[in-house]
Amino acid sequence: MKTLTLYIKYWSIRILFLIIFLMFAFGSYFYSVPHLTWGSLKMYNLYYAEIESLPGWLYGAEYFIFTFIITSIILFVLIVFYKRNKRKRKKIRDRYEAYFATALVKYLYEETEYNTEEKKQDAILFKKALKDDYAKRIFISTLRKIRTQTIGEVRDKTLRIYDEYYFDYLIRAYLHAPYLRKKLFALKVISDFQLTGYESYIIKLAKRNNNVLHSEALVTLVKLNTSDNLLLLAELKIKLTIWDINIIVKTVLEQNKKDIDYLKLINPEKPEVCALGIMLARLNQRKELKMDIRKQIGNSNELVNDEAFLAFVSFVEDQSDFDFLINKFEQASENVQISIIKVIASHPDKSVSTDFLKSVVENKSFILKLEALQVLMELDLSIVAKFKRSENKTIRQICAQVLDLNL
Repeated sequence: MKTLTLYIKYWSIRILFLIIFLMFAFGSYFYSVPHLTWGSLKMYNLYYAEIESLPGWLYGAEYFIFTFIITSIILFVLIVFYKRNKRKRKKIRDRYEAYFATALVKYLYEETEYNTEEKKQDAILFKKALKDDYAKRIFISTLRKIRTQTIGEVRDKTLRIYDEYYFDYLIRAYLHAPYLRKKLFALKVISDFQLTGYESYIIKLAKRNNNVLHSEALVTLVKLNTSDNLLLLAELKIKLTIWDINIIVKTVLEQNKKDIDYLKLINPEKPEVCALGIMLARLNQRKELKMDIRKQIGNSNELVNDEAFLAFVSFVEDQSDFDFLINKFEQASENVQISIIKVIASHPDKSVSTDFLKSVVENKSFILKLEALQVLMELDLSIVAKFKRSENKTIRQICAQVLDLNL
């Protein structure tokens, strides 16, 4: 019923504006003709005799003035309604925001001085205050903030309070509402309170084209632990953007998820999920997956290829790993090549690393030459000195720049 009310409100406003527009369109035509006929029914324009002799521009000016006056009246009524509603909300917020915060903290933390009877009295006051949807949103938001900032018993109590006041009907209505802000509010509440029973619809929201709603729905699915190892993302037909991947990674790290099946994420048909799995493996330093990630180097998907390179660079341990990076250097993007150049300084065989870096200085782009020379400064200053006398003007300029920076 609540959802139906929200839809009626949403569409009634839009239908009202559509009717007003159609009335203006109909009026502009009817005002210019003597009458309209529908079968045996005739509608006469009582003002036609007055405007018949008017030039076209004057008729247009008259009708414009008329529509301007009507539109101004409509806008005035809407502004009055908006301001009245805003004042009402401010009054509710001023009355309950501080009260809810203070009372809830007392309700949650006090154990000895705050007896059962006092808690019952506060519960009665809460219920009296929660008659308006806006007041309920303030209450839920306050409870949600306390929950996200606490742990242990107090955090568990916030869920019990939420359940006690039965907000499920409101959250379900908001989740299905046509308003974006209400959907986002519902998703945040569901994810923070770990509410179940909404997953199927949240999956539908995750498939929407709206980027904000799509991302928030994905975050909610991750927080809900619908699939602790994130395999749900591999199973769903959802296109993940780089923005989505970064948000999911941030959420996973914040949630401190440990039970991730990295192998199943790294080897799916979906490149974006593969990149996500590799990124998480790198950030969580899962070095035992090094050889599985190595297989993804050279992947036709640029994102997967870059993430595989970055992960392998962070996992590099022995000479064979360094040699592999040198051999695959050409397959990496320029940003990844910079990371490879930096890690090559740790190559066990100094002659191999210096030969590689010299080749980069002689053959690669300006930015790579600069990075390679900076690493060579640490390995062998004499090589940099030789490059300073190079016949290549660009190399001489970069050498001078690197030497200036390190003075």
